[in-house]
Amino acid sequence: MIDPATHRVLITGAAGEIGKALRAGLRDKYRHLRLTDIRPIPDLANNEEGIVADVGDRAAFARMMQGVDALVHMTGAPAEHDLETLFRINARGLYDVFETARLAGVKRIVYASSNHAFGCYPIEVPVSPAMPARPDSMYGAFKVLGETLLQYYLDRHAIRSVSLRIGTYRPLPIDQRSLATWLSPRDICQLVDLSLRHPDPGAMVVNGYSGNTRIKTHDPNGQTLGYVPLDNAEEHIPMLRAQGIDIDGPWEWPEHGGAFARQPEKDPGI
Repeated sequence: MIDPATHRVLITGAAGEIGKALRAGLRDKYRHLRLTDIRPIPDLANNEEGIVADVGDRAAFARMMQGVDALVHMTGAPAEHDLETLFRINARGLYDVFETARLAGVKRIVYASSNHAFGCYPIEVPVSPAMPARPDSMYGAFKVLGETLLQYYLDRHAIRSVSLRIGTYRPLPIDQRSLATWLSPRDICQLVDLSLRHPDPGAMVVNGYSGNTRIKTHDPNGQTLGYVPLDNAEEHIPMLRAQGIDIDGPWEWPEHGGAFARQPEKDPGI
């Protein structure tokens, strides 16, 4: 369990959209926040320490892990990148960050996985974390790799972790699919906070959605974590209708991964 009053938490990807939300939501609770990103991190508070570093710089990460009690790993290359970039950041970089954390004695990791780890399941199947992964893309496959590594780090090194299968993270829902998959800024902050404070999550996997009326998954692990969502995408239906977005017709995508499960594979350039 991480004590916000005494323990130091490292957040990677701290200049990204989720990273900025976590800073806003956690800085008043956590006394020691160490932040890193490849981009400068502006407007540091008194309890925030910023470090500019690339995820491929293992030596830099080894240094910044010193004195860290928990890692919140939000760094990741988006799915639209080429295979080499995805591998460098979401596979090799992922391993290097986890391994430098292990060597530094970090005992709690919160990891930004994705709902694309199970995106090939038919939409009528209420997927839970207990079911086998079915990634819908190489991006999703690398996210599954992270979850698998964390099970390994629990079994071999007693590092407790929570993998958050983050859905459509946005300030507001954006389309019909996100009425089921939306994750709000308030709810990602709550999920990370609970993941850090839980006494013993093992290597838990949690579906990262808000409390959406149209949710199409099942997740008892969220309840085990103590997660009670604060937001519901349904509240924003008038906004979506006003934008001319079709949210009332038949469900657009036949798989949980939406468009990801139907996109042609990219040429890896091999």
